[in-house]
Amino acid sequence: MKDEQLKQFDEEGFFILEDLFTGEEMDELTSQVDYYVDEHSAKLKQEEQGGVGVSRANEITFTAHLVKKNAYFQQFCAHPKFVEITTAILGGDVSLYWDQAVYKRPETAKDFPWHQDNGYGLVLSDEYVTCWLAMEDATIENGCIWVKPRTHKDGIIEHQKTPIGWQCYFGEDPGIPVELKKGSMVVFSSLLFHRSGPNVSDNIRKGYILQYIPTHTKNIKTGKVFKKMVIAKEGKAYLDTSYIEEQDHNAAK
Repeated sequence: MKDEQLKQFDEEGFFILEDLFTGEEMDELTSQVDYYVDEHSAKLKQEEQGGVGVSRANEITFTAHLVKKNAYFQQFCAHPKFVEITTAILGGDVSLYWDQAVYKRPETAKDFPWHQDNGYGLVLSDEYVTCWLAMEDATIENGCIWVKPRTHKDGIIEHQKTPIGWQCYFGEDPGIPVELKKGSMVVFSSLLFHRSGPNVSDNIRKGYILQYIPTHTKNIKTGKVFKKMVIAKEGKAYLDTSYIEEQDHNAAK
């Protein structure tokens, strides 16, 4: 992490890390993710409308909680690079709040509307960090994300539910595209307005999204501290998966 990146995060709400992971590392991640995306897509196809909510088997799929699937994802989400990035922004104690793979398939004409990640969530803290990692090249043609710089300074904005998802901005400003090479990543505030365009290419746009919170963060509904996988303690790497093991134990009862 460099001072200019932290400054851009503070002023603009985001920054880009080029070539954060190698092509080989992304190929391994993709091989792990594809299995669960295919499994999730098969379940979506069995639904009456071919999907659930905004997730559609043949258009765009959101495959969440991969960190609960196996040790590979737990180790990946706690990679030293994520520890360095998140502790620099959030402080010494950090947990993984959410992880999901988002696959936008070819000829998916729909945009995903302007929203804030914390605009309709359960996080009591005003701000957490989203890491959007390109598993393959993300381009304007295949539906990369777009951002509206400096909107993170406006706080949480009321969102309206639309047929294509929750939306917080209905103006004409298109924002700026965030094109990423395979293995590169954009890091942004949970309050930053962002959207994605249609995929008019012949390839699947593959992204892995990891969201991190300070370990003390509370649930907005219950007021209790979230039980999540810890990746850092006092500024150093510290992997604690006990909450996952506890959930697995309770599910087995």
